[in-house]
Amino acid sequence: MDCDISIRVTFPEDITAVLRKEKERFVTQYGSSYKSEPHITLYLDHYTEEGYPELLSDLRSGLRIKPLSITLLPPKVRPETHRHRNLYIMDVSNKERLDELQKNVEAFAIPYQSPLVSEKKRLRLERQGIATDGTRESLKAHPELAAQEKFDPHITLGEIDFDKPRADIETSKENLAAIMGKDILISGVSVFFYGKKEGDEKAKLIEEINIPFIQ
Repeated sequence: MDCDISIRVTFPEDITAVLRKEKERFVTQYGSSYKSEPHITLYLDHYTEEGYPELLSDLRSGLRIKPLSITLLPPKVRPETHRHRNLYIMDVSNKERLDELQKNVEAFAIPYQSPLVSEKKRLRLERQGIATDGTRESLKAHPELAAQEKFDPHITLGEIDFDKPRADIETSKENLAAIMGKDILISGVSVFFYGKKEGDEKAKLIEEINIPFIQ
């Protein structure tokens, strides 16, 4: 089975509901393809099926992090020239602590990741003119990718190609005013495990596991 792992910070339902409505607006009005539930991605990569239970075990026994709080900041537009798109995001505070959390999660996740990159990532790199044979090893010839994929915590609202009409960020500010400035306590992470069997059109969510921090 072809597997992917996404490790995320997720939010209370009252916050999620407001963010979800705005994300859906970007889909319906602007054709954004970003349809996942609101979250902050800590780790996302191609994975090994046998490594998944090992990862869960390591996280459950070793994620020794104090709970942290973040504040939701006003939305903004982030141009991504290498992907030929504008990224519409809701920014967050306390990025230093989120960066610490991300580094801890990544340290547990990397040992079990697949030696191959996902098909989605391979196709995206090809569109950028970056040649790869589909292996993670081949990416080492492209050090510029590190800067593109540098962790910068945020909540994605929508992705709009440069060729499409640009959304008005002021409308997003109005729609998200009720949650701007809200403080959110983070005391754990959520692990999403996706699998794609031969013949499947797309990957399916197999399970979602919530893992609390050890204090």
